[in-house]
This record gives sequence, C-alpha cells and structure tokens, in this order.
Amino acid sequence: MRADDPHGAVLRAAGSPTPVSLGNGAVLVTTLEDSRQVLTSPTDFAVPFDVSRKRVRRGGISSPGSQRPTAVLTAPAVRRGHTVFESELAATTSGLSGEIDALVLLRRPVARSTAAALLPQVDARTHKAVGDLVLAWIDALGPVISAPSPPRPWSRIRRTEQHAHRQLINKLRGARCEDPAAVATALAAGTQVPIAAGAWCLALLGSRPDLHAAVGDPQWATAFVWEVLRLVPPTWVLPRVSTRRVRLGRSTVDRYTPVLVSPVALGQLAASAPGPEQGESELAKLDPGRWVSSTQRPGAWLPFGAGPHACPGKNLGIAQLTTTVAWASTVPLRPSGSVDVDSTRGLTPSPSTFHVRAAPDA
Repeated sequence: MRADDPHGAVLRAAGSPTPVSLGNGAVLVTTLEDSRQVLTSPTDFAVPFDVSRKRVRRGGISSPGSQRPTAVLTAPAVRRGHTVFESELAATTSGLSGEIDALVLLRRPVARSTAAALLPQVDARTHKAVGDLVLAWIDALGPVISAPSPPRPWSRIRRTEQHAHRQLINKLRGARCEDPAAVATALAAGTQVPIAAGAWCLALLGSRPDLHAAVGDPQWATAFVWEVLRLVPPTWVLPRVSTRRVRLGRSTVDRYTPVLVSPVALGQLAASAPGPEQGESELAKLDPGRWVSSTQRPGAWLPFGAGPHACPGKNLGIAQLTTTVAWASTVPLRPSGSVDVDSTRGLTPSPSTFHVRAAPDA
C-alpha cells in the first residue's frame, strides 16, 4: 500500500476479516465488531491527541479521567441551531448565481448554527462572533492538520493556531462557558465536519441531475445525506492508541499501538448497508434509493463514531445537511468538473466549486 495514498490504502483494506497493518506501526481495524470494541473501550483504546494534534503523553493515556465523554445535544439545542442554520443559509444563498465554492458557502451558516446550539446563554450577536472566531481557528488548524507530522511548539504554524485558539477561548470565557477549552473543541468539530459533508452533498448532487428532483422529497433528502456520509464521511479515520496489550478479534495488538477505525472502509461492508444481497446496487455506487425502501438502519458503519467520544451533534448535523440538500433541489446547479477526493484534511471534494444558474427575471 502506498504511503502517499492513505485513502486508497484504507479502501483496499476494506473487507479484510482481520486488522491490517498500514505501515509505521499503525493498524486498521476492518470489521464492525472490532471497530465497536475500539471506539467503546476508552480505557483500552485512548484518544492519542486532541483536535490541534497535541499528543497525549504516554504516562497519561490510560487515565479514564482524561478521556471524558461528550454530552449529546438536547432536542431544544438542535432546534435552536437548525433554526439559525435555515436563516443563515437563506441569507447566504439569496440571489446566488455563477461559480460557487461549497466549502465557502456553508462556512458561516454552519459555524453560527453550531454556536447557537452549543451556547444557549448568549444572544445572536455573540453566537455570530463566536462562529467567526471558530472559523478563524479552523483556518489556522488547517496547516497543523495537513502537516506530515505535528508542528513544533514554537513554529509559525503552531503560534498562529495558538493565537486563534486563545482568541476563541477568551470570547467563550466572556460568554460564561464553564469549560471553554472543551466547548471550543466541540465547536470546531461541529463546524468543520458539516461544512465538508455539505460540500460533498452539493458536489455529488450536481453531478447527478437524475436525483435533483427526487431529493426535494424529505425522505429522499435524508437518504441522500446518509448515502453521501457512507461513501465520503469527512471524518474518515478515527485514531486511537492501545493502552495495554489487547485481544482484538482474532489478533492481538501491543501496548501503545496506533489503532485506526475508518468509517469510509466500514461503509463498504455488506453488513453496513443494503447491497446486491438485498437487491440493491453495488456498494461502490452512489445510490440513495438503497435506504428508501430498506428496513436496514442507516449508520451501522459508524459515520458519527461510537462510544464516549461519538459525535454529540449528530442530529444537528443531519438537519443541517438535509436542509442544504433541500435548498439544492430548488436551484439549477452543476459541478465545475469531475470531482475527486482530497484527503489532506479529512475528506473534501476537489474541486469544491459548482455553478448555479441565475433565475430568469419574472
């Protein structure tokens, strides 16, 4: 497997009955059972670094206290965030025409929506300001995440990221957050992932005019979102590190072994989604229809993770994405070109641009 093609390496490993070595000591788990064991056993498989790629020291990775679970967003928080997203998306897309970058289009609607959901105590002006600071931190994190190895503490890249992080933390403290660092991390994850997933929805819908009318139906819009998340989940690798020697399926991993769970690989398993065995299309094909008539529950491939570190904003994310797809079904759009996968920072479409034709004058 080529070291310069991690996405391709993971796809080629999909379906293996046992964990697969990816080189450099890392192990990819390839079954649903092994993946659930890794993600739901934080004392055996710890998160090795935080969102800014600051590594957890070896002496502390086995401490359950350092692996705090994330609280799921409440229904009122989801409704509040979704309402803001609908308003912001409507304002952003009003009169839209020409070539549009989906990764730019969705930035403010998603950031402000997520801030509104996570910060019920603040007014609209503050959650907009927080959303903008979250975007600034995400932008500063980009070079950190895409670097071949974590940047050194005093490098320009690291100092820029730390400055953006401090500004966000200070704003959250002023908003009376009890744990500003944890909220900042949740805001970043809850913003970056839906932006990338929404860009994939627009890119793939633009390339499939046959689905354009169908996704105007809420059932088909939801099915389309689930299918996009199955094929190109933005968070396509979930890293853990073993805290002791652990039995994993039919294999054993040593202590301090990097262990990876990949939702993109799990999405290719027959146990994950309806495929030819159920009379549906091949799993390599984009086909939201597989979820419309199936009784199989979407999400068995864990696109939102599992266990104490599962995505707490799953319901808000789905609401944001289905709203994006519903909007896209009402406008004539087409991609700027053949869409490829950029895996340097999660999974994003390349190019992420599409064309919207202006509505004719009344």
